[in-house]
Parts: sequence; structure tokens; C-alpha cells
Amino acid sequence: MESLFVQQVVNGLIVGSVYSLIAIGLTMIFGVMKISNFAHGDFSMAGAYVAVFVMAWLPGWLGWVGSLLAALALVGVLGIFLECTIFRPLMTRWTDLDIIMVSIGLFIVLENLAQLFFGATPRMLPDPFGGATVNLGIFSTSLMRLFCIAFSIVTIIALQLYLNRARMGVAIRATAQNRSAAQLMGININQVYTLTFAVGAGLAGLGGVLYGTLFAIFPTMGAMPTLKAFVVTILGGMGNIRGAIFSGFILGVAETLGGNYISMEYKNAIGFIIIILVLLIIPHGLFGRKEGS
Repeated sequence: MESLFVQQVVNGLIVGSVYSLIAIGLTMIFGVMKISNFAHGDFSMAGAYVAVFVMAWLPGWLGWVGSLLAALALVGVLGIFLECTIFRPLMTRWTDLDIIMVSIGLFIVLENLAQLFFGATPRMLPDPFGGATVNLGIFSTSLMRLFCIAFSIVTIIALQLYLNRARMGVAIRATAQNRSAAQLMGININQVYTLTFAVGAGLAGLGGVLYGTLFAIFPTMGAMPTLKAFVVTILGGMGNIRGAIFSGFILGVAETLGGNYISMEYKNAIGFIIIILVLLIIPHGLFGRKEGS
């Protein structure tokens, strides 16, 4: 007999894995560049629409895997373009308000461009498993949803290995910890900024494909992932990648349980209630460092 509680926890972990994937990119960009990018969710929207067109051209598994690779590459290139042309010139300003306002404006522009070119009609990505389900006794779910959480976890592990083992990955971590010391060690800061923004945008693009697989795709879909990514980032501690990973799963489970046991109407408010309570008690977030430590 299935346990409703376990079923909802599993559903929350699946959704939370997508939140984590999108939020990690935002966390990396903030941790390295100190940029609060309110257009980050639109990278996931762009990735979802890349998947729509790739899967229309290449159906089945080939199209789904191809859409992931295409979303990672194309959204990463979009991130490089925006970082070089819009965000980098603003980083010399004495106030962060310019970057915040520009990112909000970019968020609106990208959504309107998507609606202009793709229309407002929601779209769905086809399930390469054909809707097949798995019943493990205490819970059941679709193979597609299991694949989404597995892919998210593998991607997160690969990113952690890259940041800890690869030369440029170590340079990204060094820049996030101390920009001046990284420059003195001969690290090209501009190159690190570009790579960080590209990786962050690409991860959001991957998250958008998974998000579009679980839910619908439409031009304004980036708004909610943006809000959820900020909730996860702040909850885990600003700039803390591991905090973003765990907080994404926490948010996914909390929303699913709250939506099931309280009301689906209040599901999206649960994350903001959690973040208010956490920050009142732990100002640096669940996994962030205290000032001066």
C-alpha cells in the first residue's frame, strides 16, 4: 500500500532537484561576480524553448538528449553575450542598483521577445518513455520524473568535480573567495566571469528543459523559477553552492507537502514563509557563513 506522505516527499525531491539546478547557476554568478540577476529564470525559459524546437526536429530519445545538449550550449552562449555586453560594463558602477534595474528590464524584454516569436500558447515536451511508470511499493512515479532527478543529481556531481578538480573550476572558487588574491595569483578575472556566467546560464537552461518536461512551457514561465532560485539561494546562504543544492530539495519537499496537506493555492507562498522565518533566526541562511568567520 502506498504511503501518501512518502509519495509527496518523493515528488518534492523531484521538483526540488530542478530548483537546485536552476539556483546553482544563480548562486555561482552571485558568489563570483556579486550580481543579483533577476533575469536568471529566463535562461530556463530559453532552454525550454530550445528543447521544443529540437524535439520537433528529432523526436524520441535522440531529441530529448539532444535538447539537453543544445540547451546547455545555446543558453550558455546567450549568457556569454549578455555578460560581455550588458553586465560587465555595469560592474564598474559604484552601486548595485544599476545591475538590479537592468536585470529586471532584461527579464521583461526576454519574456516579451519570447511571446512575440513563440506565441502565448503553452507547450508540452513529449515523454520519451511514453508515460511509463514505476511502482516501488511505498510510492510510484513516472520513469521520466525519475530520470529528471537522476540527471539533476549527476549534473550537480559533475559540477562539483569540475569546481574541485579542473584548473578553471579552482580559479572560479578562488575568485569567489578573494578576487584580489586571485588576481595576484595570475588568474584572468574577466575570463572567470565569462565562464561563470556561461555555466550558470547553461545550468538554468538544463533546468528549463527538466522544468518544461514536468510542467508546461510558456513565455512567462521564467518568473517563477527566478523567484524560487532566489529563495533557494538566500535560504542556503548567498554564494554557497552546497547550500543551494540542499535548499532546493528542502523547498521542493516543503512546497509539495504544504500543497498537499494545506492547500495548493498557498504552495508558492510556502517558500517565502520559510525564508522569512529562517532569516529571522539565522540571518546568514541555513548553510551560509557568519560575518567575520
